[in-house]
Amino acid sequence: MFDIGLPEFLVIAMIALIVFGPERLPEMAAQAAKLIKSLRTKARAATAELTDSMDTSAVSELAKDIRGLTPRGFAANSFSQPPARPNAPTGIVNPVYDPDAT
Repeated sequence: MFDIGLPEFLVIAMIALIVFGPERLPEMAAQAAKLIKSLRTKARAATAELTDSMDTSAVSELAKDIRGLTPRGFAANSFSQPPARPNAPTGIVNPVYDPDAT
C-alpha cells in the first residue's frame, strides 16, 4: 500500500522520537498497532456483511450488461438487431403535414 523504504522509515522514527520522547514511544507504537488491528477487523466485518447481503444473481446480471458496453459489445448488438427506424410510419398523420393537400 505505502512504498516506504528504510530511509523514509528512519526519518519517521527520528521525528517520532523527538516529538514523543523515548519514554512514550513504545506506548504510542502499541496504541498505533491496536488501532490498525481494530480498523482491519472492522473493514473485514464490513466487507463480509456487504458480501453476504448482496444478491449475487443481480450482480452477475449487471456484469453481463456492463460487458456489453464495450466497442465490441456495441458492434455485436448493432449487427444482431435490425436498425431502428425513428421516422417509420405509424399510421398517425402529423397534424402539421396534410397528405391530402399535396
